[in-house]
This record gives sequence, structure tokens and C-alpha cells, in this order.
Amino acid sequence: MRKLLRMPKLLTVLLALSVTGLLGCEGPSFRAERKMYKAHKLAERVFKNPRSTPPMQFEEAVGAYRKIASEYRGSVLEVQAEFSIGHLYLVRGNFEEARAQYKKLTLDCEEKGNLCAEAHFAIGNTYEVEQSWPQAEAEYKFIMNTFPFSAKSLDLPLYVIRHYLKEKAAPDKVGAAVDQAVAYYTNLKADTEQEKGDFVLQGLVSRSYIEGQRWLDALDSLDKLTRDYPDFNPEEALWVKALIYSNKLRDKEKAKEELQKIVSDYPESKLAQKATIIIDRM
Repeated sequence: MRKLLRMPKLLTVLLALSVTGLLGCEGPSFRAERKMYKAHKLAERVFKNPRSTPPMQFEEAVGAYRKIASEYRGSVLEVQAEFSIGHLYLVRGNFEEARAQYKKLTLDCEEKGNLCAEAHFAIGNTYEVEQSWPQAEAEYKFIMNTFPFSAKSLDLPLYVIRHYLKEKAAPDKVGAAVDQAVAYYTNLKADTEQEKGDFVLQGLVSRSYIEGQRWLDALDSLDKLTRDYPDFNPEEALWVKALIYSNKLRDKEKAKEELQKIVSDYPESKLAQKATIIIDRM
């Protein structure tokens, strides 16, 4: 129950995002926007009180979305409506119905691209809210393996680390999640064709160590960022190193050294001025 009560806030954000592409439209598109808006208003009543909403109101909201999905078949409106139906079932605790709804969006993935990753993530969320983490994690790993360069896949290893930390899991489980994240991002680097892609993935390696609170590993990874990718704002990595030394390792001298590197090596950067101010106060 506790986890269910946290869901409406997330789903409200998802619903708000779903209408973004419709704003400013006119004619038929404006009418479609109005229909979606009315459906969202009906759904809000469910999201606010998912367990106590009368069945008639719940069915009214689901019916409004189904009508949109049918009327705008093959459009983004259909996708938004189908997702919204799944969200309604989810907040009511109807997990099997929610999964069945989301699975409709996992067909023809070659044409849908990242949409399938989002649908599988929603399926994983149903297991997570149901407190069935092994099934949720299996779904998340499926996304990572099947849609490796989707935005969802690139965030999921960090998401898994945060889950174990939030649940106060044993250190070995957190450590294993960090190692898996690092291996995942490192392996993806072999498939990237641009230096910027490598840089982004190395940054995610650094974030994995930071999320897992493995500060020395994070420092080594940040060193690699500054050494191997000098054209991608290396002063930012130095800044993060200074924060780690100062706030996590309580080593003010090392923090000062990193800040001085910013000032001396990148005097024109925005961070140089901030670093100078902090050095003067140390």
C-alpha cells in the first residue's frame, strides 16, 4: 500500500508530458487535445483516490481513453491513451490488467523504437509496485539488452543501484549492481562510433561509482574523463572530484588541488571563477 500511494505523483507527470505535443494545435488537432484533456480530468479523480474511486468513475476514465485510442488509431494519441489506461489499472492495484495493457505497446518494436523500451519499463514498474523486485529487475535487464542505446536503457543501471540503496540492501548487492552497471556501459563503448558517445558512457561509469558511493573508483573514472576526452569540458570532472574530496573523503587539501587545476588550466571557464572564490575561503 505504501508504494501504491507514491504512484499518482509519477503518473500525473507522465500524463502531463503526454499532452505536450498537442499544445498549440488547431482544427482537428485542437479537438483531439480537448478530448485528451477531458480524459485526463476523469483520470485525475482515480489517481487522487485510487482505492476509493467508485467503479463507475474508473470505467468512465478508462472508456474515455479507449474511445480516443480507437478514434486515433495509429497516431501518438493512441499510444498516449493506451499508456494512460495501463496507469489507471496500475494505481488501482490491478497488476495483471496493467501488464496486459502495456504489453499491447510492445508489438512491432522495430517500428516503434524507444516506445517499446518505455512499455517494458512500465511492465517492470508493475512488478516493482507489487513488491516483486526479481521480476521487475528481469524486465529492466531485458530492456538493457534489447534496446541498449535507448534513453531508458542508459538510465536503468543507475536506477537499479538506487533501488538497492533505497531498500538498504546488503553491501554486496549494491556492489554487484555497481559492477554490472560499469560493465554494461563499458561494453557499450565498443559499439559507439563517435567520441562523444564514448565520453557520455564514461561519464555514466563515473556516475555508477558515485551512486554506489565508491569514491576512489569514481575518482579514477573521472581522471579517465579528463585524460581521454580533453575536448568535453574536463573542468567539470575536476569540479566533481573536488566535491568528492571535500564532502565525502574530507580531504580539503586534495579538493583544493583540483580547484587549482581548474583555475590554472581552464581560466576562461565559468567554473574557474567559482573555484577561485572557494580557494580563497579555504
